[in-house]
Amino acid sequence: MGKTDILESTIESNNLSDLESLHIDYEKLQGRGGAFLISPVDKGKVFSREQFSEDHKMFDQAAKEYGENRLLEVREELNVLNKDLSLDIFKEMGELGFLSTDVPEEYGGLALDKTTSCIIVDALSSGRNASMLVTASAHTGIGMLPIVWYGNSDQKAKYLPKMASGEWMGCYALTESGAGSDALSGAATAELNDEGTHYLLNGTKIFVTNGAWADVAVTFASVNGKYTAFILDKNCDGWVVGEEEKKMGIKGSSTVTFFYENCKVPVENVLGKVGDGGPIAFNVLYVGRYKLGVTTAGGSKYIIEGALEYATEREQFSRSIKKFGMVQRKFANMVARVWEGDSINYMITGSIDSALAEVDKSADNYFDIVQKTIEDHGIEASISKIVGSETLAYCTDEGLQIFGGNGFIEEYPMACAYRDERINRIFEGTNEINRLLIGGTVMKKAILEEIPLRDAIAHRMENWLPELNISDDEPLFLEARAIEYCRSFMLFCLHESILKYGQDLKNEQWVVEPFANMVIALAIMDTGFKRYNQLDSGDHKDNTLQVLSLSVADQYDSIIKNGLDIVNYLFTGEKHQEKVDIINKWQAATGYTPNRINSQKAIVATLYTHNKYYLN
Repeated sequence: MGKTDILESTIESNNLSDLESLHIDYEKLQGRGGAFLISPVDKGKVFSREQFSEDHKMFDQAAKEYGENRLLEVREELNVLNKDLSLDIFKEMGELGFLSTDVPEEYGGLALDKTTSCIIVDALSSGRNASMLVTASAHTGIGMLPIVWYGNSDQKAKYLPKMASGEWMGCYALTESGAGSDALSGAATAELNDEGTHYLLNGTKIFVTNGAWADVAVTFASVNGKYTAFILDKNCDGWVVGEEEKKMGIKGSSTVTFFYENCKVPVENVLGKVGDGGPIAFNVLYVGRYKLGVTTAGGSKYIIEGALEYATEREQFSRSIKKFGMVQRKFANMVARVWEGDSINYMITGSIDSALAEVDKSADNYFDIVQKTIEDHGIEASISKIVGSETLAYCTDEGLQIFGGNGFIEEYPMACAYRDERINRIFEGTNEINRLLIGGTVMKKAILEEIPLRDAIAHRMENWLPELNISDDEPLFLEARAIEYCRSFMLFCLHESILKYGQDLKNEQWVVEPFANMVIALAIMDTGFKRYNQLDSGDHKDNTLQVLSLSVADQYDSIIKNGLDIVNYLFTGEKHQEKVDIINKWQAATGYTPNRINSQKAIVATLYTHNKYYLN
């Protein structure tokens, strides 16, 4: 009997008396990836920026001031390829410690938590320059982490001090013309020379960020069919750097093609072991995804500010266009989306930091534990990347619309922002690939019982609206019930999809995509409510309530639409009507009717009072 058969038969065999004996210890799920899938809104906690430590706030302030006082002053110069200025900025970031948060102290780093690492790139968004953030993020993430995690002591001693300080820049060369999302199908090869001293690499890597400026590259090739990672030094013979690509956006960053023509790489530059290339290639991408979520959500705040400044000054029909309801709706929606991204991002870093808090950093297997913990949060990392990139896309598009015809003119900042944002839904894994990862990983966690999804499904099949330890007087009590309904609906769709397809579900993209959308919407609602519920009474909590109420309304609609798409596809005839009746019965029992317009009006009134994004 296969794992999916066990999952199906166990759930189907549970009756009400069995359910009474089932118990899920939600406290034990703290720091576990995917916990939000099953933990009710009154159970468990999430980390958010309201819980930043004094050290967190110090780094936030330092990076924000650097962005405003240094990057913002030269952002136009950084919007075009400007190697000398970019390298000067890069080295300054190294001197300030912005590049070394993930590097061990013995190699010149700060060895700080994941939250601090994300706070820095978030705050640097104040410089309003995507190209420089791409340059720095590619270095600190995919360029350097493979060496931090997989390098031996000699490799770390050679590369990390200079990379942490900004003296050397790193890059990551994985993609090939015939191997994009399917990276392991790459054609690059590496053969050991007759002397056994060097591997000779042959092949081509494309879209290499930082490529023309890098001193060090982490790259990949097959050794007798075994996918393997290598560290390249700039002085490796046969490493040929192509011309700069002429890109649609992020024009100030370096993007080139690498040509390996019998490129001589010393045998000691194999990263990990021969054949370890797959895990090395993919594990670092988790960090790249949630950091991209942070930078895109962070950048969206400044899109709001720019659009609001323009709308205040722009007059039509004898009044500022910010007084028109349609423009106000745009701003309200932008604020809600940015808050959603911010909530997701620090929920992830807080959960990872919580899981690693008691781990001995001096232990030989410390980075093995770090990798496994981050991989365990793979669902959240993909959600962060999707939510952040799609938030920035939405805000930039609406921001340009507020600018009207001027938004289409290059001398106004929205045109550059519009071009720059588009890449974010493509790199670090396209948003389509990340949706597949979300669906596939949820299914894997269910089948392997990494978290008690099976028990949660069994509970929810009998009662879609479990009793919550939340007072009836709570202003968002009905929103809490709506979230629990959505959690049950998501689990219902997972259950029915596994029953129909078993392990082949991961290949059913017509189902996986709407299911992933349900998971994303649930993560946003669950995280947002828990963030709100932890706040002390006062103006900040009242302002958060307005945004959360709109967020729940939006994500509730997304759950309903995507869930019905799945059910309408899976079933026909009487069986279909039976399932729809169940869905409708529990939906009616929530008592929830969103008042989206009232929430939007309240949000925009608060935004106009503060004259900027106000939930930091």
